[in-house]
Amino acid sequence: MKHTTIFITLISLLLVVSCKSEKKVTTYEDLYKEQPFTILIAPTQDNTKRPQEKSTQDRVLNEELDMAATFLQQSCVEPLVSQGYYAIPPLAGNTILQKYNKSYRELMQGNITDLHSLYGIDAILLVAIHKWKEPEVNEVVVFAEYTLRSVKTGQELMHTWVRGDKLQPVDDKGEPIELAADYKFIQTTQMEPRLAHRCLLLQGMSDFALRNMPTSASRWMFKQDQYTSANPNFYSFLMNPDGSIEREKYNEDAFGNECFTD
Repeated sequence: MKHTTIFITLISLLLVVSCKSEKKVTTYEDLYKEQPFTILIAPTQDNTKRPQEKSTQDRVLNEELDMAATFLQQSCVEPLVSQGYYAIPPLAGNTILQKYNKSYRELMQGNITDLHSLYGIDAILLVAIHKWKEPEVNEVVVFAEYTLRSVKTGQELMHTWVRGDKLQPVDDKGEPIELAADYKFIQTTQMEPRLAHRCLLLQGMSDFALRNMPTSASRWMFKQDQYTSANPNFYSFLMNPDGSIEREKYNEDAFGNECFTD
C-alpha cells in the first residue's frame, strides 16, 4: 500500500509541476497538419531549489544556476532555425510575453490563441529545468522538459522530458578540468568552467530534442519523415569526457523518482 501511495504521488507531481496535459505526443501528426513556422521560445521555468545565501559560495552557485537557465532558452534558437523555423529572438520574445502577462501554467494550459492574431506566432516552445543533481564531484545531472504547443489550437506538438548527464573530471583541488571537447566553447563564451559544463550539457540536450523535430514546411525535405515517431517522452542524454554522446529512452518511473524526490 505504501509503495502504491508513493507511485501515485510521483505521477501527481509530474503532472502538477509541468502543467502537462494527459495526452502524450507519440507522433508528429498535429505538427504536420498545422505546419507552424514562427515559434516563440518562452523564458525558462526554473524550478531548481536554491541554497540560502549564507556564504559567497552560495551566492555564486545561485548566480550560476540563474545564468544556466537563461542560457537554456537561448540554446533553443539555433536548432529550431536549422530545422527551417523562424525562432523569435529571446529578447523580443520576452518583451512580447511581458506585455502578454500570463504565467507559465497559463501558457501551458490556457487559451493563448490571441498570440497568433496579435503577433503572428504559430507555436510556443516552453522549456523548464526541474532539478540540478550533482551526486559526484565529477558529474553534473539535470532534469529538463521541452514542450512545443500550438498557439492556434492549443494542442501539444511535442513533449519531451530529458535526464541530462555530463561527466566532469576535476583536478586535485576539485576544479573542473578543461576538456579538449569543451575548450572552444569556453574560449568563445568566456564562461567559468563550472558554468560552461552546465551550459554545454543544456546546449547538447536542446540540440538533440529540437533537431529531431520534422523540418519546417518551408524546407523541401518537409514530410520526408512524416511516418517517423516523435521524440521519446522520456530519454537520457549523456556527454562523455571525449565529447561523444549517448542517447536512449528512459524509464518514466525512474525519471520521477530522481527528479521529484530528494
